[in-house]
Amino acid sequence: MRTQLVHTFLRIGLLTFAAGDDFMNKRIAIYLTNPWPANAEPDDQHYGEMFEDMLKPKMPDATFVHFDNVSGAFPNDPTEFDAVVITGSSAFVTDTAPWIETLFEHIRKIDEAETKLFAVCFGHQAVAMALGGKVEHRDIVLGSPEIEVTSAREWMQPSTDKLRLFAGNFQQVVEVPETLEVLASHPACPVVMTAKGSHLMTVQFHPEFSADYMHGYIDLISQDITAECAVAGRYEIDQGADGAVFADWAAAFLNH
Repeated sequence: MRTQLVHTFLRIGLLTFAAGDDFMNKRIAIYLTNPWPANAEPDDQHYGEMFEDMLKPKMPDATFVHFDNVSGAFPNDPTEFDAVVITGSSAFVTDTAPWIETLFEHIRKIDEAETKLFAVCFGHQAVAMALGGKVEHRDIVLGSPEIEVTSAREWMQPSTDKLRLFAGNFQQVVEVPETLEVLASHPACPVVMTAKGSHLMTVQFHPEFSADYMHGYIDLISQDITAECAVAGRYEIDQGADGAVFADWAAAFLNH
């Protein structure tokens, strides 16, 4: 079943998952921005599925529609959806691939229409760049760093001013667009969360990842980091993260 799903995803770049008619018939587009790895196993999840798995328990009657941006799949009009989620990616947001420029155009259209937008990691950086910010390479932030919330929102329930999220980013936002407000930070990554009004929220780190996935990620990037960095990252990962808390925040934001 999983193998068939992957083959279908790669062939047409579009997957639709329906889950009921209630909750205001909320339709959420998930923009998958991660190239499918050549060595992927049949049971591997793509990032879009990870987000659906994270949000669906909180939004059981929502409908999720997946678009493989890397292969050029985008909705004709993203503002026809109640919300858009943009995933992370192994690509760099500073690359010049045509699909990335199309993504920037969609972000600007979504923002102009004030359609709900929740973006993570690569998506967080893409939002910043599309709206006039700047992203650069920095030393990797790896593990489960503790972030500090500096500007709370009512959808941040349960309320806390500190939480840990899994991280593994080689790029980060270094200049914030004037229209975005920084909501949370970390010493090694000052722009961890941003927001605009009540319709846009982004985060650099990963509420959707599991500890097992993070350990596998360190295996994948082992040639790009020092052994000391890998050990420190694995130690933090084993301490756990607050992805479940952030999942509540994300669902509340999307439902707000």
